[in-house]
Amino acid sequence: MWRTRRLGIAVLCLAVLCLATPASAGGPVQPDQHFAGRVNGVGKDAAVTVVCPGPAGGDRTGHPASGQTWSIVRRAGGTGYTGYFSQIYAWFVPMNGETPRQRVFYHYHRTKSIPQKADVPCDGSGQVEFSSCPYLAPCAAGWQPTYVDVRFVNIAD
Repeated sequence: MWRTRRLGIAVLCLAVLCLATPASAGGPVQPDQHFAGRVNGVGKDAAVTVVCPGPAGGDRTGHPASGQTWSIVRRAGGTGYTGYFSQIYAWFVPMNGETPRQRVFYHYHRTKSIPQKADVPCDGSGQVEFSSCPYLAPCAAGWQPTYVDVRFVNIAD
């Protein structure tokens, strides 16, 4: 009887895991999926360290320090939506009209390094956009970007 009960519990746990997996699993980005972005593993209020020698402030910009990452996760209720597309792009939302450096994701839960040549404020706040449509590209209807708010922290002071 004890073995039967343990087997039943194991089967129940496996069933629950299988039902919960599709919305949070890795795997390829596909059309008609909801997703969320991550900056350094965080989905909101993420810190991005910036190398900005000298005093920060004003319109000064620097570059993200190495070792930082972006990633995407599939979410049943995520605010991002792939629409017809099978990839997701990420970039810092530009503040001065420059063309941002992008990373493209084809799989969930795979980190990509934040572009070290990106120009970002030495301090203050900004956003990373995660979108199935590349920056300023004309895209088909149906996709929805999502954003992660970031705080830039100068480590070279």
